[in-house]
Amino acid sequence: MEKIKTDLTVGACIVNESKVLLVLHAKLNKWLFPGGHIENNETPDEAVIREVKEETGLSLKLLDYGKILETPDVIKRLAIPFYSNLHSVGDHNHYCAFYLGNVENNKIIKNIESKEIKWFSLEEIERLDNVPKNVKLMAAFGVEKVK
Repeated sequence: MEKIKTDLTVGACIVNESKVLLVLHAKLNKWLFPGGHIENNETPDEAVIREVKEETGLSLKLLDYGKILETPDVIKRLAIPFYSNLHSVGDHNHYCAFYLGNVENNKIIKNIESKEIKWFSLEEIERLDNVPKNVKLMAAFGVEKVK
């Protein structure tokens, strides 16, 4: 049996004033968190910050770095994902680590990967048909955690 290819990816649940940022993915036509592939020699933190900047123009601030402090043997403390999963994107799978973050300036600059980018309340997300259930659950978790 042939093993399915798995790419390492990251996503950001960005919460600002009890609203969550979602992007309407151009290929999948689903509302998703901004994110993408981790490139060679890139940490997940660097990847999620870069992907958010590329897709939305926003400067992401990651929120959870855990409770264990740095020690001399640690090069850099990295953010802790609040959730991760393996999901299919058709011809291959994505392992995705999801991070919780916020932004100081919420002015969006859209790129070609997305049809649309918008801030949504949880009530608005619930009414959308083309949002995966796990994205709805993560959005609710994110809003509650940031309160």
